[in-house]
Amino acid sequence: MKKDIINLKTTLPTVNKTYFPLDTFGKTVGRYFDYKKETAMIKYETQKVKEQSKVAIKQIDAELKKSLDANSKNFKKEMVYLKNIAKTLESSSTNQKMILENIAELTKMLTNPDMPKEYILNMIVMAHQQLNDERNSSMQNINIMGNFDQNQKKIGEE
Repeated sequence: MKKDIINLKTTLPTVNKTYFPLDTFGKTVGRYFDYKKETAMIKYETQKVKEQSKVAIKQIDAELKKSLDANSKNFKKEMVYLKNIAKTLESSSTNQKMILENIAELTKMLTNPDMPKEYILNMIVMAHQQLNDERNSSMQNINIMGNFDQNQKKIGEE
């Protein structure tokens, strides 16, 4: 075995250059400190990006909440407005029913010979005009309800 070690020494190539072991050690230590410095810089930049992303997420959340609050307020206003229109339509329906009953009574009066027919016909014409006015008003309200803002919550959503 000793012979093998001696033979091994003779087969190793030799370096024709002067070799300073401290040079290699210094370069290795220098690379180690460069690595440490670069690692610290990467950790710092990573932390900075994390903090920036947290700030960005908070801003996005705040904007989203603000938008949802505004949407909710507008939706509530729109619902109140639509409920008022619905009440108007109900009262209009009641008015139309009363006008139709009035027209029916006036039509029955036409058979009465004691009542002046011209006066009754004028009353019927006025009642028809009121009925048309009520229907036009109802149609306008229905059209307004049909223009419900689609960017807001849908009716029935929470």
